[in-house]
Amino acid sequence: MRIYTRLLIILLLFASATVMAQRRTVTLLGVAVEGNETTDANMIRLSAGLAPGTEVSGEGFQDAVRQLWRLNLFSDIDIVIDREIATGVYIIIRVQEYPRLEKVELLGNKKLKKDEIEDILTFYGGQVVSPGLLSRAKNQILEKYKEKGYLLADIDVEQFPSPVDSQRVIVRFNFSEGEKVQVKRVDFYGNSAFDDGKLRKQFKEIKEDRWWRGADFDQDKYRKDLENLVSFYLNNGYRDAEVLRDSLYYNAKHDEMYIDIWVFEGPQYQFGDVTWEGNQLFTEEELVSQLSFIKGDIYSKEKLDEAVYKKIGSLYYDRGYIYATAAPREVLDAEHEIDLHFMISEGTQAKINDIRIVGNTKTNEKVIRRELRVFPGQTFNRALLERSQRDVYMLNYFGNIEPSVIPVGEDKVDLVFKVEEKSTDTANMSAGWSERDRLIGQVGVAMANFLGNGQTISADANFGRYYKSYSLNFSEPWLLDSPTLVGVSLYSIRREPYYVGYRQVSDGGSVRFGRRLRWPDNFFRGDWIYQLDRTSLSNFSSYYQTYNPNGVVTEDWPLISSGFTQIINRNSLDRPEFPTAGSEFTLTTELVGTVMGGNVDFHKHTLRIDWFTPALWKLVFYTSFQAGYMEGLGKDAKIPYLEYYFMGGDGLSRANPLRGYEDPLSGGTVIAEGGKAMLKYTAELRIPIAPNPTIFGLLFAEAGNTWPDFKRADPFSMKRSVGIGARVYMPMVGIIGFDYGYGFDRVDQNGNPDPKWKMHFVFGRSF
Repeated sequence: MRIYTRLLIILLLFASATVMAQRRTVTLLGVAVEGNETTDANMIRLSAGLAPGTEVSGEGFQDAVRQLWRLNLFSDIDIVIDREIATGVYIIIRVQEYPRLEKVELLGNKKLKKDEIEDILTFYGGQVVSPGLLSRAKNQILEKYKEKGYLLADIDVEQFPSPVDSQRVIVRFNFSEGEKVQVKRVDFYGNSAFDDGKLRKQFKEIKEDRWWRGADFDQDKYRKDLENLVSFYLNNGYRDAEVLRDSLYYNAKHDEMYIDIWVFEGPQYQFGDVTWEGNQLFTEEELVSQLSFIKGDIYSKEKLDEAVYKKIGSLYYDRGYIYATAAPREVLDAEHEIDLHFMISEGTQAKINDIRIVGNTKTNEKVIRRELRVFPGQTFNRALLERSQRDVYMLNYFGNIEPSVIPVGEDKVDLVFKVEEKSTDTANMSAGWSERDRLIGQVGVAMANFLGNGQTISADANFGRYYKSYSLNFSEPWLLDSPTLVGVSLYSIRREPYYVGYRQVSDGGSVRFGRRLRWPDNFFRGDWIYQLDRTSLSNFSSYYQTYNPNGVVTEDWPLISSGFTQIINRNSLDRPEFPTAGSEFTLTTELVGTVMGGNVDFHKHTLRIDWFTPALWKLVFYTSFQAGYMEGLGKDAKIPYLEYYFMGGDGLSRANPLRGYEDPLSGGTVIAEGGKAMLKYTAELRIPIAPNPTIFGLLFAEAGNTWPDFKRADPFSMKRSVGIGARVYMPMVGIIGFDYGYGFDRVDQNGNPDPKWKMHFVFGRSF
């Protein structure tokens, strides 16, 4: 016992002496620096914090050494006492510097290019070469090799004195790249619910080597695939499943990798009873309807998360309860059922505090705000926010619109609409030469957002040897800041008989009034148009004089059409150009009669319905149905020849487009009679190619025809075609494209079958 007591006393005395020594200070009378070749001595003194006249303790000297090490300039540091006198000490700081870089040499690298390695190294001449620097560089290069599948690559880093400067070194990287490692096989152990093949399919990135594909190994992708494997088990009822361990090893040549994975599956669970707590806004029946599972279904973590974060969360979010949460508590029973108890925290309903619009450099802010269906002071509603985004998109003034919700306190949010202006004005000027028309050309300008106020102004002139047309249009979509459209249009057409078989002189104009409707829903609108047209046809070719379709030759020209048109439209498309979802319904009714000042009498009704449906990946399935019927009013009614339904070609003239056929369709002759009844079906599969500018390809099938009257209309007697095409949106030009269609039911001039391909060009039409 006395021995232990003496040892304790000695240790205490030793510790006290050490502490006293640390606390004892000395005065520095001089500080010398030795061994520095490139580093300034004053910089060393300042970094160490040692200067003549300062009082330094033993701990202070230790701090000085630590400070100098942090500079990463020296391979060795010593502080020694040169001499000591009664008033203080003289010390020497001895350092040994790391060498400086002369150049870098790369030997043996074939799989990594010199530029790739230099981008990683970022070395430069005169740089301090420390072991840490070289170690980091080596590891970064090896990581790059791993990304390329060379997992066994190695690098030996050497230093050689420079023959030019003794203080500099040459750093040489010697590469041993080895073979590219391919995953040969992935095996699983401990699995009984699913075989190895099923589990391998859950690996989306790491595959086994096959003759038709490589199988590079990437560590990060492998870890992601292990997560996919566990998620697969969790979504198939195995709630306790986990990866116990794995083993990665190589063959003798080190070019093939084998992966062994041990899994624990555990029992398969089912969903049990579901109970709710804290819900006031919605009933239990309403909340249960959001679940995609019922009692007895196989447990799925994915379905549970979807219910919590998407369906139930969206239900509350749409009502303005943006802070609402639904936390499920899982309770296991002996029957391997998982009962769920949802604890709802609804929070408070948020109201809109402020709405800001940013990014509009041309469009006036009121043009955007009048399209919004959300307002300050209104209860936040996500459905209205999304509808507002869609309606602003439909203006077709912006390339992108990003709404964001910013919480302000506990019960308010700010809305920010970030818009990206796009070119809405188009201008074209073109000229060319054709054997038929000689000099041809087009001059036009269209401003769809005039001065940023939303008005539309356009003017066009087309000319050729046998054709001239002029048009001028103006529309105001919000008259007196109300959703009321007014517009006016004037046009003049002159066509010589060289190509179409008759001379046409047409002049006219229209006045338009439109209004957005709230019934049957707020996607509807109505437009009412008064149109006056004077058309005269003459100089008929011998073909027309022979066939006289619909009495066009013997008609008492000119004909004056004065009448009203009503257009009822419902448009729920997600965007104005190249839609991907939604539909558009248009019913057009024309009533033209002598009681309104003309000399023709007829009524005409045309229905068109377009559907856009998202398909697999980013594909879009487009279908269209069109039908039309017209008839004269009265016993001696006149119907202008050009008002009949025509079909065929690319639709650049009066015809309804039907790809794969001539424009317009003719019943075995070069003369198209036109019809009083029309029917057409279209189906397209659209394939996106590029987002900006928007480009997509398409596959199409369509069928259509016209008939002399409604009684002879036959939906089973249609002109059919299939083909391919493409569309692209070009700023300042608009939409252009082509279609290459095969007409199955084409006939020659003698009425004999003549199926073949035909090319069509498309301008200004996306669908």
